[in-house]
Amino acid sequence: MLAKAFNNIFSSHFRTQNLQSQLMRNSRHGILRLSPSRSFTNSTSNSANSTTSTKASSKKSTFYSNLKNIKKPVAATKLIVAGIAIFLSGDFANAWYQNEYNKNLLKNTIEKGTQPVTDILDNEFIPRPLLIKRFKEILQPDKDQSFYHVICGEKGIGKTTLATVASREVGQGVIYVDVPENFEFFGESFGKAINFTFKEKISLLTRLKRKFLSETQEKENMNLPKWMRAKRAFEDVAQSYKVNHNKPSVIIFDNVDRLKNHPEIIDSLQDSAMKNAKQNKYITVFISTKGPILERMESRGTLSQVLEKLEIGDLSESESKDYLIKKCTAENLQFEETTRKCMINDDEVNKLYKLAGGRILDLKREVNKFLHGKIFEETKKEVMDNVENEVKAAHLFPNQKYYKIGKPIIKTLLNSKEMHYLDFRSAFYTIGDVEKVLEEVLACNVFEYHPGKHIVTFKSPSVEYYFKEKSDVFIKNYV
Repeated sequence: MLAKAFNNIFSSHFRTQNLQSQLMRNSRHGILRLSPSRSFTNSTSNSANSTTSTKASSKKSTFYSNLKNIKKPVAATKLIVAGIAIFLSGDFANAWYQNEYNKNLLKNTIEKGTQPVTDILDNEFIPRPLLIKRFKEILQPDKDQSFYHVICGEKGIGKTTLATVASREVGQGVIYVDVPENFEFFGESFGKAINFTFKEKISLLTRLKRKFLSETQEKENMNLPKWMRAKRAFEDVAQSYKVNHNKPSVIIFDNVDRLKNHPEIIDSLQDSAMKNAKQNKYITVFISTKGPILERMESRGTLSQVLEKLEIGDLSESESKDYLIKKCTAENLQFEETTRKCMINDDEVNKLYKLAGGRILDLKREVNKFLHGKIFEETKKEVMDNVENEVKAAHLFPNQKYYKIGKPIIKTLLNSKEMHYLDFRSAFYTIGDVEKVLEEVLACNVFEYHPGKHIVTFKSPSVEYYFKEKSDVFIKNYV
């Protein structure tokens, strides 16, 4: 029994030593494989150890290989991210620069003013110093001004000439916008006046945000019509001008009557005019012929309470005659001296003035006929025929429906030059729809309503001339 215990201990000790030996060989497999001690190990055990060692070495090699393969796409990704970051930074910087550049263009435009150039020739320009002075006062508002302006008058009275001359002389802070004949170009005309480009520079990231994140406000701004985008751009820079100069800038909309088929735009412009006048941000000046547009503006309740109106009338007699003489005076340069020759005498000047009156377009038309050799009697007949057609269109001719109503009106206007609008209106009370009748009569070029003074006059001197010539029809037979 003692011998059995001894054998167990010895066997256990031998196994322990053998295990330690194997561990040492595995830890130093490279050296032990070359050592003579191989002869003391079991051949099967050596083979197994060699296989295990080879596998471990292979795994280690594979790990480092995979690690290198991982490092390559990570490095490439870093380069791509860095490139995108650089691109976006440059894109943002370029967009910011372009937009700031465009904004500065707008600011500089207001600082200098648009200073429109008139195409009026020297021999056709009629200086009207009192009106020019009044225009310049309008274009240089006080810092606390809280109303906007409407300048009205008949076509061909010289409104645009006065506006462009005054705008050019004032310069700073005055923007002149001419509403084109074709409404489709109104936005472009507005943008050109303020030096505004509609191609906003937008960064790529901003575009993606607008496309995928549904930034509705910015999308709506981009979808606005051009005239409204230009108006908003002007309003932004007008605020800066007010801060820098402690007074509002001025924007002129000339020929707004061309928007008669788009009353919603007139309403929008008038709404902005009232709001910004009350805030002293900028002052709006509308220039229009008298008619539906002016009547619409005046009828819009509180909007008309901050509206100041200036009506431009005909040239005075002296201004008209000076114009006729200037147009008929030729200059010749002979022997380094300038000589002037007038081709119209005083009698002819008086006749043309009585026929055309102080309306610039009428004066220009009649004097051009004179310069082309047409005798006065021929000119007179053409004018009388045109007026007679207008009288017939207004149904004021004998045997027409308004003949009897019209005769006392004509007599009053020949005697006193004007008639109160209520008296004019009351003459038509007995005939159906008064508003419709008045609209029909006033639409013809016979009578003219002056809303500022609430009076009615003849449309032009040529109309007055016609009724004087036809007094036997319209006056002598009046009962």
